Amino acid sequence: MDASRKPEPTTAERKSDREMVITRVVNGPARLVFDAWTKPELLLRWWAPREFGVSFVSCELDVRVGGRYRFVFSHPASPEPMAFFGRYLEVVAPSRLSWTNEE
Repeated sequence: MDASRKPEPTTAERKSDREMVITRVVNGPARLVFDAWTKPELLLRWWAPREFGVSFVSCELDVRVGGRYRFVFSHPASPEPMAFFGRYLEVVAPSRLSWTNEE
C-alpha cells in the first residue's frame, strides 16, 4: 500500500427504515479482502478492535446464500456476552458479500 495515499472513507447510506448500506474501499487484492470476511480464523484477527476492549467468544460462518453467521463477544463492562447474527444474501467470491444484521 502506498503510504502517501489517503485511505478511502467509509460511507453509510440509509436506504429505508430497515436497510443501511455501508461501503468501505480497501486497497488490497479482492481475494484477500474476501477471505478476511469469510474465513473465521482471519475474521477473528481483525473484526473486534482491541482498543474497544471487546473479545471474540465465538465466530460461526456458513458463507453461502441463505447461510447464517453468528459472532459472540465479551466485554469487561458487560456481565453477558453480546451476539451479532444474520444471514448471507449475496456471496460472489471475491467481489461481493451482502448480509443481514439481526442482533
